[in-house]
Amino acid sequence: MNIEEAIGMLNGMAAHADWAEEWMPKYEIADSNIHSIVQKEIGIVFTKVLEDAGVYTRTEEGKAAFKRFIESL
Repeated sequence: MNIEEAIGMLNGMAAHADWAEEWMPKYEIADSNIHSIVQKEIGIVFTKVLEDAGVYTRTEEGKAAFKRFIESL
């Protein structure tokens, strides 16, 4: 996927376009790295969702469980 295709996909999903605009300035985006950037940003959102859901509480036990989960991926 190249940059134009990625932006086109985001334009087709207006709810995600605002999200992409927030993180796009953080990176030097090229055809060769767009996929890994999107994966990284999805991971950041996924982590926040898990934290907010209370699946992994911010206690020592919760942090250790979250670390085990991440290492299993």
